[in-house]
Amino acid sequence: MCGRFVVAKAVGDIVTTFEVDEVIGEMPAISYNVAPTQQVAIVVDRSFEKDEDGGPVGELSRELHSARWGLVPRWAKGESEGAPLINGRIETILEKPSFKDSVIRRRCVIPASGYYEWQVKPDGTKQPFYINAGEGMFALAGLYEWWKKPDGSWLLSTTTLTKDSAPELAHIHDRNPLLLTPDTFEAWLDPHIIGDQELLGAISSGSDEVAAEALFTPVAARVGKVSENDSNLILPL
Repeated sequence: MCGRFVVAKAVGDIVTTFEVDEVIGEMPAISYNVAPTQQVAIVVDRSFEKDEDGGPVGELSRELHSARWGLVPRWAKGESEGAPLINGRIETILEKPSFKDSVIRRRCVIPASGYYEWQVKPDGTKQPFYINAGEGMFALAGLYEWWKKPDGSWLLSTTTLTKDSAPELAHIHDRNPLLLTPDTFEAWLDPHIIGDQELLGAISSGSDEVAAEALFTPVAARVGKVSENDSNLILPL
């Protein structure tokens, strides 16, 4: 799974890297320890018009939004109902009521400099690793949803997708986030493309290509505390 990640780039850098057309609202600041239920930046491709079935019509605009990490299904009774849905398993995501509708057309990318994962040692202790894209950024495959609050306002929330770990990362953990390639990035964001098993299979295969090039290093255990948030967290031991 992916339970903590890093965004070490400013909004302007994210806009440039992901070719964003418009920034919608206030964006979260740089963070070296993003935790569940916190706000994260997401990239979405949206059209200004829709057909009678809700499908996009015409030209798309690439937007950067701030969303709560932990997807709140449209039918949820409250935004804090149950554990935060921060990850969705790609193998079963089309079977899950919480996610399957979002897979069809509400797909997004979560920009991340890297993420943390904990390796379980033979003695049972856990060693955190920082798995990262070096000077670049990962494009994490995600889903988003809008939930109407009791006061009539709307909450935008998101989740990341995970898969069986790539061979190069399997010694750290048995799962890793879905990491998009330039080709799968465009297909994943395009709402004209219906999300189905074929699309999920394509992004899963491409993810291993990106993971094979990822950098990783052990880091200090204090990353496990949500209150810790500074650039020294990603320094190698």
